[in-house]
Amino acid sequence: MIFSKIFLRPLLLVISQVFKTFVLIRIQAYKRGWLKTETVKTVVISVGNLTVGGTGKTPVVDFLVKEFQRRKKRPVILSRGYKRKDASTPRRLRFCEDNTMDPAFFGDEPYLLALRNPEVPVYVGSSRIITAHSAEEKDHPDVLILDDAYQHLSIHRDLNLLLIDAEQGFGNSHLLPFGVLREPINQWVRADAIILTKSNLAASDSVLQMLKHELNVSCPVFNFNYEVQGLTRLDGKSKLNIHEIKTKRLLLTSGIAQPKGFEKLLVQQGVEISGKIEFPDHHDYRNEDVQKILNQQKKLHPDYVLTTEKDAVKLRSFPELHEHVWVLEMETRPENPWNEFFAEFLRVKFET
Repeated sequence: MIFSKIFLRPLLLVISQVFKTFVLIRIQAYKRGWLKTETVKTVVISVGNLTVGGTGKTPVVDFLVKEFQRRKKRPVILSRGYKRKDASTPRRLRFCEDNTMDPAFFGDEPYLLALRNPEVPVYVGSSRIITAHSAEEKDHPDVLILDDAYQHLSIHRDLNLLLIDAEQGFGNSHLLPFGVLREPINQWVRADAIILTKSNLAASDSVLQMLKHELNVSCPVFNFNYEVQGLTRLDGKSKLNIHEIKTKRLLLTSGIAQPKGFEKLLVQQGVEISGKIEFPDHHDYRNEDVQKILNQQKKLHPDYVLTTEKDAVKLRSFPELHEHVWVLEMETRPENPWNEFFAEFLRVKFET
């Protein structure tokens, strides 16, 4: 075991350096025009990150969508639909028109965005250019919001938002597979603004120091807090205020990139965690997984079994869980400086 670790670390570092070379060549190809960046007719906002998984992109996209709806604008969401079945086929979902689509063919995160915003069309497809043109032709949106698209350089964006998890930062600052970066951290330069997500769950000072003093970041940096809205039973027939579970014993089950953040959020509410069942991110739940959850419930006798909104998208297909599992509903809220920045962006793009 020790020998394999000694051998594996240098190998992963070499692969990471090779990957970094290919990433930088690709970025230069777009800069020099060897690869084409296409501009569409509609205003485009991109939400993405430099690391893999768990930075809170979906809540930020949801927040932006609701902001545009509040201002009587027509947003459309474009997503890759990561790990969905039949990924070669682009799909459109507008929940108020059709709520029968299997989440497995759409992706759990875009499906959740469609569920939370039933009037808003959500497109999934490997090419944002193709889905953007489809959206413009069918839905005539005022704005296209790209989910997880920082590396999708083939489409021009009017506002490029880079998200950094205040808890995780950049990891060990190495690229995959030795670290968690998709591209070097100096590629923040493509961002129009940086958003530190989950700022209320971690001391973000170290990340801020790195951004300002080591990376010399010149674009605006904003804090977004991750806050609890409440709890809803999986079947949707009952709701709880977060204060109603204070001091209660919880069994947590999730298949997300950062389960520790899920746990920490609840511990801050004064609950007791009696057990945890953790699955891989974007887990495809099966009957044996459901039985594992029910068995743990019988063994530990928690007051509540709690999961995330993303997991609930898939767990709702198991009726045996409907009365046993509760869903923690979240939202992200920016601190005040963001509002002025966003208002100026809207003024420039929609009023001039």
